[in-house]
Amino acid sequence: MTDIRQRLVEIQSNIAGVKRAYMWAPQSLADSDLPVFCNFAGASTVSQISETIVEETRTWLMRLYVKPVLQGIDGEVEKAVEPFFSNVRDTFLSHPMLGSGAKDSVLPWIEKVTWLGDSGIQVLSYAGQNYLGIEFRLSITKIVPISTASYE
Repeated sequence: MTDIRQRLVEIQSNIAGVKRAYMWAPQSLADSDLPVFCNFAGASTVSQISETIVEETRTWLMRLYVKPVLQGIDGEVEKAVEPFFSNVRDTFLSHPMLGSGAKDSVLPWIEKVTWLGDSGIQVLSYAGQNYLGIEFRLSITKIVPISTASYE
């Protein structure tokens, strides 16, 4: 999972307008770092392929915090959020297997990456502060080797 988090951060850091992307959720968000991505591992499902191999599909929640709510004049914050719909989507669609753009950069065991879309503009709470932002979702399917217990 750490490799996936790291790759998400690498891709997010190259999106126009994004100032920072965190691999691990910080204690708080500094206004000077906004817009900022925080990544969270969501729910997963597992399908057995064989005795020692399973296929795990996990939804990744990529929350983009753009600006604090109630900042500026009416509509200013929403206008700041809107360009990220296409910027983020297009960037992730250009990395269909989460590669870094270099030869042989696809993460091992990744089988499929599916863009699941976004939440639309919404109020996202973080550490007691409300921000306007967007939650983007990816579904990542990977092959996981399993060690079976002795005598099973």
